[in-house]
Amino acid sequence: MADLNPEDYLNKLLTTFQPYNLTDEDQKVLDRDKVDFILQKLFRKKFRKQKLHSDTIKEFKDKITTKVNQNQPIYFTIPFGGYKHYWNPSHPEPDWAELFSLKFLTDWVSPILAVYEPGVVIEFVSEDMILPRMNNYPDQALEKYSEAFSTLLSVYRKSLPANLNIKYFRVGDKCNKEEIIEQVEKLLPERWQKWQTYTEDQKELELKRSRRSVFWNGKDDLTVLSEADKDKKMIESRLIELAYYDVEARAEFLGDYFTEDNRLGICFSFGLSPDNVSRWITLGSTYASAVDFWIGRGILEKTMDGFTPRIISKEQYQKIKDKLKIFDFKFDQLTLKNYQSVEIVDKDYFS
Repeated sequence: MADLNPEDYLNKLLTTFQPYNLTDEDQKVLDRDKVDFILQKLFRKKFRKQKLHSDTIKEFKDKITTKVNQNQPIYFTIPFGGYKHYWNPSHPEPDWAELFSLKFLTDWVSPILAVYEPGVVIEFVSEDMILPRMNNYPDQALEKYSEAFSTLLSVYRKSLPANLNIKYFRVGDKCNKEEIIEQVEKLLPERWQKWQTYTEDQKELELKRSRRSVFWNGKDDLTVLSEADKDKKMIESRLIELAYYDVEARAEFLGDYFTEDNRLGICFSFGLSPDNVSRWITLGSTYASAVDFWIGRGILEKTMDGFTPRIISKEQYQKIKDKLKIFDFKFDQLTLKNYQSVEIVDKDYFS
């Protein structure tokens, strides 16, 4: 039976790597075709949140075959928000959600680490540089998140095998932020014109995320805006987002960084949206969750034989916050403020 002490459980998640043990069937597949073994493990249903597209299967097979033939690490890129959503009590720093996702991704690639010596690279790419302009996030909040996320990674890496490399950089550190924002601004008039041609249904689909994303009392106080101006700000947020993707992908900035040199892109909730035109593989954020780790809050669900890590949304949190029990402890391995307690909900609440 699993240890029911949450401190011990979380400490194990942070500091212990569980090697993958091959089954007899695994060994048969591996002996027959190493690439096929790797593909089968990466395509496991319990890690995915979307049916595989034929384009995704082909891209994975082609790129992994090339990497194996070259005896190079299989390289995954993960563009992400690079912030903690303002709704979250953990804002502006990471919480258990970030650790839960790191563990989930480690479990995902662990079979590859067991059989392929060059191993795996997982690279997080923060697109936070556009957030002050797009969603009114204060620069200092983004700096705090980046610093704390880097600290979390530095502690988590200590327990990993040598053939798993988890990397992290911010687009604004690699590219000229001012030039990117200038180019985004130049695209906005055209984007506004295109917006006027959308049907009401198209507009509503485009605004689905923006309605939850704008930080109204963030860098500037937007709470004083009229309802009409707030609506305009939400539209502008979406138009900036789309323009940013286009500008970021220009050759003078990131270009095809996410997928060039046989890199493979990973996405989370983005993969379920119409924006996922490249058919990147769509993973969960944990075994039990689909909420992006930078948006959601990490909690533990107590079960009969241990705990289930969950990343919950604002709506889920509001429904259960009165039922959550807070467990405080001294987490010496990770002294960041959001890692000295955890919220726990009784078993089967999410069943």
